[in-house]
Amino acid sequence: MITLVLIGLLGGLITAVSPCIMPVLPVVFLAGGPGTEPSKPDGPTPPDPSEAQARAAGGVRLDAPPKETSRSPRNRRPYAVVAGLVLSFGFFTLLGVTIISALGLPQDILRYIGLALLILIGLGLIFPAVERILEKPFARIPQRQVNKEGSAFVLGLGLGLLYVPCAGPVLAAITVAGARGEINADIVALTLSFAVGTAIPLLVFALAGRRVAERVAAFRTRARKLRIVAGALMIALAFALAFDVTTALQKALPDYTAAAQKAVEDNDTARQQLSGLYDDSNKDLARCEDGINELRSCGAAPQIAGIAKWLNTPGGRPVDLAALRGRVVLIDFWTYSCINCQRSLPHVEAWDRAYRDKGLTVIGVHSPEFAFEKNAGNVADQARKLGVTYPVALDNKLDTWDNYRNRFWPAKYLIDARGTVRYFTFGEGR
Repeated sequence: MITLVLIGLLGGLITAVSPCIMPVLPVVFLAGGPGTEPSKPDGPTPPDPSEAQARAAGGVRLDAPPKETSRSPRNRRPYAVVAGLVLSFGFFTLLGVTIISALGLPQDILRYIGLALLILIGLGLIFPAVERILEKPFARIPQRQVNKEGSAFVLGLGLGLLYVPCAGPVLAAITVAGARGEINADIVALTLSFAVGTAIPLLVFALAGRRVAERVAAFRTRARKLRIVAGALMIALAFALAFDVTTALQKALPDYTAAAQKAVEDNDTARQQLSGLYDDSNKDLARCEDGINELRSCGAAPQIAGIAKWLNTPGGRPVDLAALRGRVVLIDFWTYSCINCQRSLPHVEAWDRAYRDKGLTVIGVHSPEFAFEKNAGNVADQARKLGVTYPVALDNKLDTWDNYRNRFWPAKYLIDARGTVRYFTFGEGR
């Protein structure tokens, strides 16, 4: 288990500096700045009579205790934000699907809650009365300063519901286990270590925001105006996330963590540690290494099974691999919020246009990373926006993902005319 924990920790560290988390970084940075505004006394503080007498006599009170240097309470907002983010992300990644299914709630309810919390926190920064309402649930906690960080913790909870990092094998193993309800001690340890690894860079960023707020004079002298600006930015971010405006920025940035992620999460040791989620079926696929520049025989292509719905097929009818004998088939595992998937889709679409009439059939298998990606309407809308016109199978139960022993978003499997897997590759490129 120690090796598994180390893999999770390193995977979390890499994920927390990937391009996919760019949308939440400004909020984490701003949240580490000024906390609740200090309260001011209603009127002037009356002078101490004995001190006034001593000054009038030209002397000093010998019996007066030394004055304590007043210090403003330590700003713990960075810790509260990151703690809330890690707690909600870890908890709902593992148990979100189970809770939503048990309560019969819409699949994207958690995302809506996260957006609502982000807007509420933004309003709280603009209107102190709203912030006081958000802090009321923490009023029973004895430490006064902890109460003051209540809204920061709520902000972290909301960010955790909106946090959609780039998924490598570690996060894939966690989300698949959570989606299937297969939670054991190893998965919990992997989740906790991944969460801690993710928290470290985010906490550094939040502490940097606090340091800037404490050291730069403009932050101290214009605290009220800066809080209003921060609140407005958080509300703007909520709407940007709701309408998928942030995707353009994420897609524009290069995937600078891909090599490090593959080295940590997809080496022989990591594959062996994470392979416990798979049974012995279709084990011929495990004999072939991904991305080798030659065609090999990696066993019969597993069936596309457990599909909730088909898109882009006549009448929504399913596609049977057996009926495609004589054609080459490319299966592309993807999910619409995955930036790596979005960057690879134009290439897949170009292959489909160029080779469909020459014997190639492309099938997109949409295997959701998060609960809100199970919504068929969301997938259809995003597929249309992304220009996907070939058949798409909604693998909401991740049955086909398991059949192919998959570990990555995106992942591509090339199947020859006889139905044998000849090549597969994970991630972007190639």
